[in-house]
Amino acid sequence: MKILILLCLISSSAAFSQSSEELMRMASADLKAKDYCSASANFKKAFEEKTEAGIYEYTSAALAAANCNDLQRAVGWLKKSYDLGFGKSREEINLLKTDPGFKALSQNNEFQSLLAGMEDRLARKEEFKKKEAELWNKDIISNQIKEKTPFNEAHPGFALYFTDVNGLKVPYIVFVPKGYKVSKQTKAIVYLHGGVNSLSDFYYRNADVKTEPIFSVGENFNSIVIYPFAKKDFGWVDQKMAFENIFTIIQDVEKKYNIDKTRIYLGGMSNGGTAAFWFASQQETPFRAFYAFAPNPVLNIGEIRFENITKEHPLYSISSKDDLVFSYDTVLSIYNKNKIKAKGWKFQTIETGTHGFIYNPEINKELLSRFFSEVLK
Repeated sequence: MKILILLCLISSSAAFSQSSEELMRMASADLKAKDYCSASANFKKAFEEKTEAGIYEYTSAALAAANCNDLQRAVGWLKKSYDLGFGKSREEINLLKTDPGFKALSQNNEFQSLLAGMEDRLARKEEFKKKEAELWNKDIISNQIKEKTPFNEAHPGFALYFTDVNGLKVPYIVFVPKGYKVSKQTKAIVYLHGGVNSLSDFYYRNADVKTEPIFSVGENFNSIVIYPFAKKDFGWVDQKMAFENIFTIIQDVEKKYNIDKTRIYLGGMSNGGTAAFWFASQQETPFRAFYAFAPNPVLNIGEIRFENITKEHPLYSISSKDDLVFSYDTVLSIYNKNKIKAKGWKFQTIETGTHGFIYNPEINKELLSRFFSEVLK
């Protein structure tokens, strides 16, 4: 049974009172112990205490109620979960269809109607994503500045290019803000994405790329954004050539766009933020400053020369104290050990936000605006 999946997700919802928090913990413990009726009762009490509950709390409660033979309550809670968005992926729908914990609902007409609604919603979402991807892949080609295209015809939006590294075509995206003018030199931000070791291929065909928060930064600060792509066997974790290819990309972009060569900035998220330390620790650099979100300042390709992180070319980093991917205490320890040598390392902290805090809309807008106001000065 996939109870553990739901137990792990229960804690992701909004804040609630101490009494409801305790009831939720009791319900989770009951569910794990397969004491379903007790779990259902505690979920019910918790929901009465809480001002709002989350998707997976309602789904977990529905599982408990279904196994306590309270099918009406189980369906009711599933409806609430559905209204909040449950069933947005094939995995979530299959959980309801195949997990033994929901078998008691399999003949229930309301349950089957919910599943049909989820299937319809997912089909519409997948069709939308398909059309969105087609448009994305058309736009990133049509926005390219080709050799025969006049230099001043840079369209706002995204354009796809490639570099060749020993026969491997390595993609990168250039984002052009609406305020870009070819007659005026424009600063540029290089962003190195995270999740490198989980990628078997470059994901430039995925239209979700355009939702990366860094592109809003580019628009708001009238900056060109250079977004290289990486994958497990060619990325800024284990392959030095992937690091060095960034310099080639910069040179290519400078031939196509009116870049202010004195105002090029580089950084990234997670693996990309870690990679920024390699670039920042080079003795000579084309970059004015560096930035890192949720980094782990330990490189697989060699030691970081912290003494080369200078006030003239500073590195700004932000870590969240509740980061479970790269331990905050470990990162803080590395900073404290090297801060005397790394005179340009500006170490910043947020209390909460987890590893992916830049993707949290409640955090990132204000944080990124304030952060890049400092980085890009």
